[in-house]
Amino acid sequence: MKFLASFALLLSLLCNTVSVAFAAPDIPNPVGDIYVQDFAHLLNDQEKAEINQMGRKLDDETKAQVAILTVDSLGDADVEEYANEAFRKYKLGDKKLNNGVLILLAKKERKIRIEVGYGLEGAITDIKSGEILDSYAIPNLKNGKYDTALESTYKAVYNQVVKEYDLGTDFEQKVPKASPPSDSGVHFTTLQTLLIAAVIVGLLIL
Repeated sequence: MKFLASFALLLSLLCNTVSVAFAAPDIPNPVGDIYVQDFAHLLNDQEKAEINQMGRKLDDETKAQVAILTVDSLGDADVEEYANEAFRKYKLGDKKLNNGVLILLAKKERKIRIEVGYGLEGAITDIKSGEILDSYAIPNLKNGKYDTALESTYKAVYNQVVKEYDLGTDFEQKVPKASPPSDSGVHFTTLQTLLIAAVIVGLLIL
């Protein structure tokens, strides 16, 4: 009996450990318009209104839904797992067409991911997602411009959906090019470099 009791206790502990290890990420419930879920408070009211307007316009024309989710932290989850769970919870896009897109940004980890529904995987491939993030998200994040990173990434994704549904250039958004990451290192002019080299050579001779 003691052996069975001990075995049952051990099995219970193992089950609890496994359930904690594989616990689903804590995804916040959506609030207001689905297109902007800014729980990390990285966007101002004007930016939110602009994105919501674009999202509604695209939704009305195509039933596709492109949404932004910002969180303070991913917790114990990785960015892929968190984005996938959030995409499922928010049920983005048309149920039959599965044409939703989620742009997730975690502030603490500075991680960003584009999660795409099956219906748009031909338009927004993994390669295209990587190009968008490399061109617009990453440079702005390195400069601490979270809002610009989100806006630019949203517009770039939005434009890909516009092209997929052949809505025309009137629907497309202008996406400003990202500034290169700021460099706090010390740089010298050619003349300064030559003078420093001359001083070093002079010291070596002495």
